[in-house]
Amino acid sequence: MRKQEIYNFANYKLSSELKCDVGKISLNSDLTTASLFKEKLDCKTVFSNREDIIICGEAFILRFVKERFPSLICLSNYKDGDFVKKGSKLIQLSGDIRWILFLERTLLNFLQHLSSISTYTNKFVKKLNGTKTVLLDTRKTTNGLRILEKYATKIGGAKNHRMGLYDKILIKDNHIKVIGGISKTLSLIKKQKIKKFEIECETFEEVKKCINYNCRHILLDNMSIKEIKKCLSLRKETGKKILFEVSGGVNLDNIKQYSKLGVDYISTSKITNSVKSVDIGLDII
Repeated sequence: MRKQEIYNFANYKLSSELKCDVGKISLNSDLTTASLFKEKLDCKTVFSNREDIIICGEAFILRFVKERFPSLICLSNYKDGDFVKKGSKLIQLSGDIRWILFLERTLLNFLQHLSSISTYTNKFVKKLNGTKTVLLDTRKTTNGLRILEKYATKIGGAKNHRMGLYDKILIKDNHIKVIGGISKTLSLIKKQKIKKFEIECETFEEVKKCINYNCRHILLDNMSIKEIKKCLSLRKETGKKILFEVSGGVNLDNIKQYSKLGVDYISTSKITNSVKSVDIGLDII
């Protein structure tokens, strides 16, 4: 997906989330602020991180504020993908405090969520340093946020796998069970003349059959270290150019162990669905 399309989608999501929070774009919608501040009051504020992060989403926020709230001045000291140490001034927002407080929670939620994913993803990527293994994300994302969450994993250093069912053929366990097993599946692939695909295997015996068929990309699902080693040895024996992807049960404690085996890819849903929110707040300066 092109960056302009991602920008447009981010703008749409920020607008819709703001609408959920305030109902309509009116200072009177924020009952608390409207009750306390009857007149314009200019202030300078800053978004600060309470922990080290890989920032993600600041470019979307700058554009959103500039286009929708031009009376506010929004400046950033960083760009998406930057490592930012704890206590830094991420984004400066100046102008009428009523509008700033109106936007505060929507902007913070957005910045925190994307930065949480990019930060956590980067922790996995760092574990792969010194190996040839590439980290892949998955389709296990929050409903309605896949485009932005996959943008965040990419900012964190991962590679996008499938954006959806429409951009790659991945034959998974349920496909294979419905067809009647790996042998029947490979026969159907041949019959249907499917050339470019990835196929999931759960056992060494399944991998052997796929290698004999000359499958080029095999996903090793929830296999033990011992089984993965056998698969890699078989690849070496045959001399065939096969991509091996490990998935299932991968975490920060064991990802290095898997990568040292020499697999090409490791895919994990943890970088999108098991993320702890990073701490970012808005401070008056």
